[in-house]
Formats: sequence, structure tokens, C-alpha cells
Amino acid sequence: MNSPVMRFLAKYPVKIFFSALIFLACGFAFAKEKPEYPYKSFTPFKMTFLPDIHLSFEDKENKILFRESMVIFQDVIKQLNHEKKPDFVVFGGDLTHNEDGTFQDLPMFLDIISDLNARYYAIFGDREAYLAEDATKEVFAGEFEEFDYENTQQTFWTAEPVENVLLIGLDTSVPGEKAGYVNIHQLFWLDSTLKENRNKFTIIAMHHPPISATDADKNARAEYTLKKPGLFLELVNLYPQVKIILSGHHLNNSVQKINEKLFISCPSIAAYPNMFKVLQVYPDRVEVENAKISFKQIIKKAKKNMENSAYAKDFSPKNPESVLKFQRGDRFSRKDKFYFYEDESGFFDWFH
Repeated sequence: MNSPVMRFLAKYPVKIFFSALIFLACGFAFAKEKPEYPYKSFTPFKMTFLPDIHLSFEDKENKILFRESMVIFQDVIKQLNHEKKPDFVVFGGDLTHNEDGTFQDLPMFLDIISDLNARYYAIFGDREAYLAEDATKEVFAGEFEEFDYENTQQTFWTAEPVENVLLIGLDTSVPGEKAGYVNIHQLFWLDSTLKENRNKFTIIAMHHPPISATDADKNARAEYTLKKPGLFLELVNLYPQVKIILSGHHLNNSVQKINEKLFISCPSIAAYPNMFKVLQVYPDRVEVENAKISFKQIIKKAKKNMENSAYAKDFSPKNPESVLKFQRGDRFSRKDKFYFYEDESGFFDWFH
């Protein structure tokens, strides 16, 4: 304590602490002046991914609120138009419940989204592959501009909703099956597409999650995932410009970060927790709003239905109510900000 340095530290500890913080902050700011990303710069944008709407006029009850599906969907469209105002929306499969296999509820879906002020895209889910003998996937594809009208049998697509941003819509649906699959033809196409667009920030939208949310998803609950996802995961891992992989189907909220990529599985607005994600995307991060539908009593009903469902009993026979926490997502999945790179992991979040 007799040295001049020690006497100074003892006398001015607070000043030293804040000076160090200012020095560190300046260092971080300088380091971020010229970030190097594996893609061209782009204007930050806002988007919404809406899977599992299950629009239906079926008069039945289970974990999905079929009776309330139309009013729920109309409410979300209203929120998107007047509050959230995304640049574009991706409808992530199972848009209608398609109980008869002939897309009879699709015209109502199209009428509702005709009021949407944002650009929109659609991908296939397992309900779009639930088809009667006289129905085909082309009926669905023919209603959305992103599909190739000259080749409606190709049920996957690319778009550039923002300059230097590539959006890829995959078809993971398999006729007659609940689980998903990406066939080898689609994988070759995906590889070629990513190879030709190495300098574009890339988002992949698919209905079935390629990453398991629980250990049970790998066996007993495999129908809620993508079958044999290994080749797909190896492929996207080769391309650093792929930063976001969006999915639905499981109806739960789950975000996992693997190799500087965000795997975001979004819940359903028609099932508890009746939530949808609004993503504000920047070159280095994604800021997330976990928005809910406007109706508290409908959410209360959805919670009760989910807790008492066969899905909940399958999730945990001894403790079915634990499914509610799973549906809401863990702490990481409920975050409102995710950085792609470790060196941008949220240092300045300490001061927020």
C-alpha cells in the first residue's frame, strides 16, 4: 500500500473502473468499424414467419383451436398491418388444416391475406401434402407467385425480398406422412443455389425442424422433425452465408445457435402459446419480438387444451403440464437478441 500506484488505486477506485470501461468500449467500437461478413452489405429488414395457422371450419377441439382459427388469423394480419409492419411475411406450411385433402379452405385463407400490406411467400407443410386422389400439390403452388408457373411440380423456390438477401423456401412435406424429408434432388438444387449465391445473406424456410428440440424427438416423437437431417445439416454448414433456418410443425418455441447459424423453430398462433415472431435482421444479429394474439381468453383456452391433450400426455405421462414450458421455450429461445458471431455476443447488453 506504500507504492504511489497502490495509493492512487485506493484513492480513486471508481474512476479507474469507469476509465477501464470507457477504454474497453472504445476498443470494441473501433474493432467493429469495418466488420467482415461472408456476404454483401444489405439494408436491415423486418420479417415474420407464420407456420401452422391451420385455418379450418372444423367443429372439433384438440391442442389446435380450429373453431377460433379464422378470428386468430385475422387478428394477426391486423397486427402485422398496423403495429408490426414487416417488410415481408413467410407462411410456413400447414396454412389450412385441409381436412378433406382438396384445399377447400384455401380460398378463405387467400381472401384473408389479400388484406396484408406486406409482400408474402408460402412453403409446403404436411397438411399441404395430405391430398385426396383427385388433388395435387400444384393446386396449392398455383396460388402463390414464388412458385414457377412453368414448372409447378417444382415445389421449392428462391426469392430476393431485399437486395443482397436470398430467401429459400424448401418443401419438406411427404404425402401421407407427418414427418418431413428433403430428397436428394432438392439437396442437389440447394447446393447449386447456395454455391451461386455465396455473397448473399441467406435465410432458409422449411416446415419441419432439422434440429431436435428434445431427446424424444429422435425416436418416439420423430414425427415432429425432419427425417435423416444429416445431409441437409452438413450441406448448409458448408456455406457461411446461411445464417437463419426457420421452421415450424412442432408448434413450440425453440432457438438453437450452431456454427454461427440460428435454427429458429416458431410456435403456432392457433395453439398455446399462441405466439409469432417478428424478426428485425441486421448483418451481425437478429432482434426478436415474441408477439402474441390479442385475445387473453382464447390463450387461456389454448393453454387448457394443450395441457389436457394427448400431445401433452405423450410429452410427459407423469407430468403432462410440463409441456406448457416446452411450448413457451427455454430462456435462450425467449431472448430478444441473437448475435451470429461469438465476438459480437452482447458485450454492450450489460449496459441496457
